[in-house]
Parts: sequence; C-alpha cells; structure tokens
Amino acid sequence: MAPGGRTVLMLHDVLPDDRRLGESGFTGPGPDRYKIRQPLFEAMAGPARASGTILTFDDGGRSALDVVAPVLAEHGLRGEFFIATARLGTPGFLDRKGVGELAAAGHVIGSHSHSHPEVMTELSGEEIRAEWATSISLLEDVTGRPVECASVPNGFTNRAVLEAAQESGIRTLYTSTPTRRRRTCGAMDVVGRFAVLAVDSPGSAVALASGALAPRLKMQARWNTLALSKKLLGARYPAVRAKILAVLAGRSA
Repeated sequence: MAPGGRTVLMLHDVLPDDRRLGESGFTGPGPDRYKIRQPLFEAMAGPARASGTILTFDDGGRSALDVVAPVLAEHGLRGEFFIATARLGTPGFLDRKGVGELAAAGHVIGSHSHSHPEVMTELSGEEIRAEWATSISLLEDVTGRPVECASVPNGFTNRAVLEAAQESGIRTLYTSTPTRRRRTCGAMDVVGRFAVLAVDSPGSAVALASGALAPRLKMQARWNTLALSKKLLGARYPAVRAKILAVLAGRSA
C-alpha cells in the first residue's frame, strides 16, 4: 500500500537498446509509447530509491523478469507487478513460472484484470467482477499468496470497477490518474500514478522518479487533455486513438 504523499510511477516494459519493442508485452503504436529503454530505467532507479518513489509495472511482459527485476535488485528496490492473466505463457509475456519467481524475489504481484479489456467501464457488472475474480484466483494459485492489489487497464475507471475490485478482496487499487492524493472506496485505497512514456525526456523521467514537482504538473496537464478526449469519445476512444498513433508512427518511420 502506498503511503500518502509518495509518488507512484506507472511503467510497462523496459528493454535493452538492442531489443525490439515487440519482444515484450503488448505490441503496436499504443503500447509501444509506454516502453522505455534499460539505460533510462537504470538512471531512474537510484533517485526512486532515495525519494521513496513506488515503481509499478503493468501488463506482465517478459521484460519484468529478465530486465526489470535485476535492476531493482541492484538498487535494493521492490517492484509491484500487475499481470493480465489471460496472457500468461503467450509470446512476449511472463509464464506462471516467471510470475512465481518475481513473487519469490519479494516483489508484489497484483491483478491487471484477466483479459485486459480496452474499456473496462463498458463491461457489465458481472463481467467486471469476473475480470477481477479470475485474475486474482489465477495469481493466488501461482504465488500461493493473497492478491490484494490491482491496477486498472487503460485507466477507464468508474464506481462499478472500483466496487467490483473491493468486493474481490483488493485493498489497494492503482489508477492512471496522475495524482498523489488518495481516496477510498469502502476499505480499499484508490491510488493515482504518473505514467512514464517513451516520448518523455530522460531528464523529465529521472526528475519524476525523484519526486520532483515540475514533471508531475506537466503530466497532470497532459492527463486533463486526455481525460477530456475520453469523455467526449466514450467507447470510441481506443479506436480513434489507435488510428492517430498509427498515423504518427508511420510519419516517424
């Protein structure tokens, strides 16, 4: 559980400079925006430890074990890894053994839903409960430990998502909202996170890991713009976003 006032970072895959983006985690222009390179992550690790910044990792890509975990161990850090369990053992993702190794090394294992729905808020109440319950059951079977934390895929959160998580036994739910303010849903803490993107400057990412104010304000401004787009587009947002990112990727190729 993240103590109040501490910065929580949302990361995904971390890859060496010589490894292709598609070798770990989800693939495509959207997911690739969240993949950073190992030298940058190594530069962030020291400031994160010094400032007490909490490092969380979504999806369960294979880089969690062969890249991220060794850097965390070198700096005496514990990560929190949120696994989309339908992807266990598929190309680019951790298998059950890998998740177990992360847990045995002292890292926190949590749910990132089962199927990683594009827009979780569009699901029925029953479907949302199944997403959490299925994922938690699988992870508890793998680790032999209670799963009491989770993160929401793609940042789509509403009351139904929160209440279903709490009812499933989640005690800390991480969102994609860039804030250090905490709120609660019943007995569950709801904690915001600051996303680290590939387009962010190295200086900004390192400053964010150190808990600096300026990059947090910048990300909050970026989030407010994004939140407006999500509100206006609703369920169409993922498709529109994917088309825009595909165009941008084509221009930069």
